Amino acid sequence: MQHRQTDTLNTMTSAKTMVRAAYRSWDEDGNKMTSIYYGYRLMLIGILGFIAFGAGMAYYGYQSAIYPVDKAIGYLSRAQTSQTPEILVNYIKPAKQLLPENGNPVWSFSTPRTDFGLIRNDLDAMISRANSISSMEPQSAAYNTGLEDIRVSIKILQTNLEDATPYLYVSFTNIILSVIWISVILIIFAIMKKGRAKFTEYERA
Repeated sequence: MQHRQTDTLNTMTSAKTMVRAAYRSWDEDGNKMTSIYYGYRLMLIGILGFIAFGAGMAYYGYQSAIYPVDKAIGYLSRAQTSQTPEILVNYIKPAKQLLPENGNPVWSFSTPRTDFGLIRNDLDAMISRANSISSMEPQSAAYNTGLEDIRVSIKILQTNLEDATPYLYVSFTNIILSVIWISVILIIFAIMKKGRAKFTEYERA
């Protein structure tokens, strides 16, 4: 009788030990799986935030560097259709203010044609000439010829700015930042792929 009770106690003790060991093992695996799951989700949130940050930086870059030049081109386009020197000057002045004071966006094989400083000087010369024409008789040949010459010069500058605009997108700084941004995205995707593989492995186990 004593022997049977001892066997029963040993069996119960062994069963309790096995249950505790199984529970401990499940708890460890569960914690690992939970950690991997939340780590994966956190990384996903991080990459989405990083993509949003990159999109915001791209928008800011366009708003601060490219949009002003596009807007200046629009003003010059309106100046070409102006019927009087006064209206022409009213369009040239804001166009000039929108352009950078100096610099050349064409960082490879740049020429004076796309130099912002020289373009601004040309706009100043046009304003001065338009002011001189405004004192002439509107129906005179000198008035019409001078106004038409300014329009032709504006068209040339507008074309130069249009040629320079693509280089604002592919400036040296933008290229370096884009390479860094894409590299970080690829690294994060690689880490996410590895984390998802581990999560799937634990899920199947």
